[in-house]
Amino acid sequence: MVFLVSRMGWSQLAAQFAVEALPATVNQETVTFLRIGVAKYNNAARVGITPQGMYLSTWKIFFLGHPPLYIPWSVFGELRAQTFLWATTYTTHIRTDSGKVAFTFSSERLRMALTAAKSAEKS
Repeated sequence: MVFLVSRMGWSQLAAQFAVEALPATVNQETVTFLRIGVAKYNNAARVGITPQGMYLSTWKIFFLGHPPLYIPWSVFGELRAQTFLWATTYTTHIRTDSGKVAFTFSSERLRMALTAAKSAEKS
């Protein structure tokens, strides 16, 4: 089942952004709400932010079909916010050689890092 879920978005990213392992120096936090393509990874994925991009991994029990990823900020598209009741989520897309993958999340820290990186690209 875990492998099938990976085919709904993560595998498209892994084809281009997979890494052997995450650097020990990268501080990761769990993402409460995360959707890659149509697959949800609520509380099952962790993100590590660097000035150049984002590391993304899953908990060890989900390792099958989910190699760790390093995604540079330059491949992220425009960021849009949606608020429903008390929750705000952010949607963008990640450009790959084979197209675009939808990426929706709720992490305010990730939003701030992505916004700062996109602002730096424009200046």
